[in-house]
Amino acid sequence: MPESDAAFDYVTGGDDDVSLRRIHTGGPQSGTIGPRPDHVVFVLANGHATLTADDGSTWEVGPGRPMMLSAPVAYAFDTDATAMTLLHLAPSVLGDDEGLAEFVQPEPSDPGVQPLLTLLREVADRILDPTLGPEERAGLNRRVATVVRSTFTRSRSDVEHRLRRAIHYVHEHAADELEVADIAAGADLSERGLQDLFRRRLAVTPMQYLREVRLDRVHLELTARRTGIVTVGDVARRWRFAHLGRFAAAYRRRFGETPSESLRRSGRAAG
Repeated sequence: MPESDAAFDYVTGGDDDVSLRRIHTGGPQSGTIGPRPDHVVFVLANGHATLTADDGSTWEVGPGRPMMLSAPVAYAFDTDATAMTLLHLAPSVLGDDEGLAEFVQPEPSDPGVQPLLTLLREVADRILDPTLGPEERAGLNRRVATVVRSTFTRSRSDVEHRLRRAIHYVHEHAADELEVADIAAGADLSERGLQDLFRRRLAVTPMQYLREVRLDRVHLELTARRTGIVTVGDVARRWRFAHLGRFAAAYRRRFGETPSESLRRSGRAAG
C-alpha cells in the first residue's frame, strides 16, 4: 500500500478479465504489492521507479517501459512518477488454467514491447468505456491478451517448477490407478497444460512417462537380490500392467531382455 499522504486518484474501467486504471498522484509513493489474484502490467507516464521482487531481483524503470507484476510474486516499489497506467489481467486470460505463472521482464531496449505500448494508446479509452457491448469487449480482451502474451514470456523457473511437481506426483503415485486428470490435479495443472508441458520438455505424454516409471519399478523388483519367491505376473499387476503380453513386449524394448530373464538373474523365480 502507498506510504504517502500525497493526493491520489484514478480512473478505472473494464471487466473481470481485463481492466485498466489510470493513476495520478501528487508526489512520491512507496510500498508493496502482491501476491494477488491477477497479473498487472504497468507503464509509467513520467518519472522513475525502483521495483524489487520477493526473490531480490531489482529493476530501475523509466517512462514507457512496460513491466509485468506476476500474480504470485510480491514486489516492493519506490517511485517519483505522478502518472501511470495499470493493466489488470485475469490469469485465465493469459492461459494460466494450470496455475499462476511468473513472467520475465523484457530488457529496457527490447523493441518487442512497442506493439503493447501502441495497443494501450489505441484501446485504453475503449477499455474504460462503460457502454462497450459484451461481444465487443470480449473481442477487445482477446486482442489485449494476445499482445501481452507475445510481450512477456513465462520464466524458466516457473515452467521447471510445474514440471517437477508433475514428475514428483507420478513417482509418488505410480502404483495407484492414475489418469491424466489425476496427475494434472496433483500438480495443479490443467490437463491440456500438463500434456503440453510433457511434450515440450520430455517429448512424451504424461501417460507414456508413467508407463516408463512403472516399467522401471518392475525392473527393480525383478532384479533385486532379496529373499522370497516372486512371479512376473504378480509384480506386473502390482504396478498396474493388466495385459501381460503388451507389458512383456514393452519391458523387453526398454531393458533388452524379457521379464522372466530378469527374474532368473535375481535367483528369485518361482519353481
